[in-house]
Amino acid sequence: MFGINKNINTGQQLSILALAISASISPAFADGYGLQSANREKADTSKWECKRCMVESGFKGGIGIGAAYNDATDINFGNVTGTDTDGAVGHLEADLVNKSESGYQTSFTANKLGYDTGSARIETGRPGKYQIALGYRGLANFDSNSALTPYMNSGDNLLLPANWQSGPVTSQMPTLLDDVREIELKTQRDRFLVDAVYKGAFYQADINFQHEEREGKRAFSGNFLTNSAMLAQPIDDSTDELGAKIYFNGKGWLVGIDSSFSQYKNDHNSIVWQNVFSPTFGAAYTGQSAVSPDNKAYRIGANAQLSGNGHQVLMHLGVASFTQDDAFLPATINGPSPALPTTNLDGKVDTTDMKLKYSSRLARGLSIRASYDYSDRDNKTTQQLYPQVVTDSYFSGTAINPEYDRTKQLAKLAAKYRFNRAVYLDAGYQYDHNEYSDLDRDSLKQNGLFAKLNYNISPSWSAWFKAEYEDRSGSTYKTVTSTASPSNPYLRKSYLADRERQEYRLSVNYNPASALSASANVHVSNDDYDDTLVGLTQVDTQGYDISANYLFSDDFSVNAYLNQDWRDSDQAGSNNFSLPNWYANTDETSTLVGIGFDYLQLLDKKLDLGLDYSYSDGQSDTEITQGLTSPYGDYFAEKHNINAFAKYQLGEKMALRFDWIFENYKDSDWLNQGLTVDSIPNVLTFGDLSHNYSAHYVGLTFSYEL
Repeated sequence: MFGINKNINTGQQLSILALAISASISPAFADGYGLQSANREKADTSKWECKRCMVESGFKGGIGIGAAYNDATDINFGNVTGTDTDGAVGHLEADLVNKSESGYQTSFTANKLGYDTGSARIETGRPGKYQIALGYRGLANFDSNSALTPYMNSGDNLLLPANWQSGPVTSQMPTLLDDVREIELKTQRDRFLVDAVYKGAFYQADINFQHEEREGKRAFSGNFLTNSAMLAQPIDDSTDELGAKIYFNGKGWLVGIDSSFSQYKNDHNSIVWQNVFSPTFGAAYTGQSAVSPDNKAYRIGANAQLSGNGHQVLMHLGVASFTQDDAFLPATINGPSPALPTTNLDGKVDTTDMKLKYSSRLARGLSIRASYDYSDRDNKTTQQLYPQVVTDSYFSGTAINPEYDRTKQLAKLAAKYRFNRAVYLDAGYQYDHNEYSDLDRDSLKQNGLFAKLNYNISPSWSAWFKAEYEDRSGSTYKTVTSTASPSNPYLRKSYLADRERQEYRLSVNYNPASALSASANVHVSNDDYDDTLVGLTQVDTQGYDISANYLFSDDFSVNAYLNQDWRDSDQAGSNNFSLPNWYANTDETSTLVGIGFDYLQLLDKKLDLGLDYSYSDGQSDTEITQGLTSPYGDYFAEKHNINAFAKYQLGEKMALRFDWIFENYKDSDWLNQGLTVDSIPNVLTFGDLSHNYSAHYVGLTFSYEL
């Protein structure tokens, strides 16, 4: 059974045989038979040491300290640089490892630590046995720092200046232009992580905890009947997530359980704002709106994997529960508030999901795979009649809170056949069935087919072509009437409407054992909503991308890419709650072009250079036809970006890196193009929030290798 070299001495033969036997026994049943259990008291182990197995120990890695000048006149540039600080900013870079001869290891990494999007992680333990880590990561989204508002934040309240003089329309507010000030619309997230893992002989246990804090401001609309004001809603909340899992494995099997608990807390109970307009009905001087309530979620899942003799089965079963019991706000704060049926929602939603996957190699060149997914959303919140108050101003009757239950079943069957080493065909079928409550349709089903032909033309050339077809239909369409604003009976919502979809993709790749590599891809698709009178009726998309890389030498390479996409969509509408009487066509185009190079080890192998340039342009043109054709205004975004670096080796362990980022960006939205705070008589706006800037980032980083 075992082919043993006769030139090996007897002791070595026994060691190899023991290793072979040990490897063939599942760890779950090998206790007492492994080499670690052998009696070595009388054995001469002096010659067992591996002369080449050198374990590196000691402290190694590098650390860097950087200082930069950042132009954040428009904070949108911070989405590129990672910080919205205008002027000087510093950061820390690190990649350090300390290893002991016993195998114990501690590492510390940091990337732009000190920026809004900086990160850091420290990890210690014995790799492959047990480890514990602490981490931090910042995430940020910078929208605008030019929003204009007369409001000032104070906890849950948005207050107007003490000397504020309201008016029936924005142009008749005497102090408006004097009282407005610029505010920032942005969101900052800070994530803190604790993660621990322990690996045994046949099991692994993980536990992790994540705490995230979020703060900032976002756009919100406060309404009073026909009057509205754009508000900067404060964000100040946190999310805690605790997860744990344990897995056991043996020869051909793996089973495990994972669980999690999460909790969301909002430091704000509501948003309350003063009315900038002179009240026209019911003396509504103040408005109030609910914010995201505190909530909790629990989840537990079981997983299993079995494999052997060319077959593999994956199984998953999970259950979860989501709860929310925050106290209700009054239905209105303007006048007598209608009675609520209960003091809090006492909301609860349970979910169940199950996955089953099977794959097998039936014969030489032929393999199959199948899967079945089941998920169920069961809203167990009590249904009751709740008062409906329009824009915190007047009572308009009652409505029952909907359930929105959903049961989804997804089945897939596919086969792959390899004709020879160069050609294979992959084809499959998919069936997707959904059942809903409180939607315009009770059920929806979708059938899909796909086929992909792959051809390795030569050692350098390969290509594949994929075609997909989907047909979606469902139960009788019945418009929901339980809301105060029922839909047009001829309207078909795009995510529920009958639809036929066709999509085709072609990819060609050139990857020889030479300097040049390249690829090209083309895609075309069509969505036909053939049974829709009012709503989205058709969507056509086309696009391609080309990329190439040329390696002039080991130290000098150039890359380039080009991507373009087009999307044409048609929509029919009605302004009289009947058959369509107006039509819209939207043409969208996006272009992305880039080129870059890396030139390394110049000036006696001391200087590295790199530069990347990219250009992106996206625009949308919409035309409305109702007797006459009326085009919408400009809606586009255009960006030029240059990202360059130079790194000079000052000595064997010291280096200085120079980074330069330049961005020229402009966009326009016809909805607020040229808008001022008083442009619309019954709407107090933020003004024109479009961007048009040229910004620079210049940074120096000094690094030292330990």
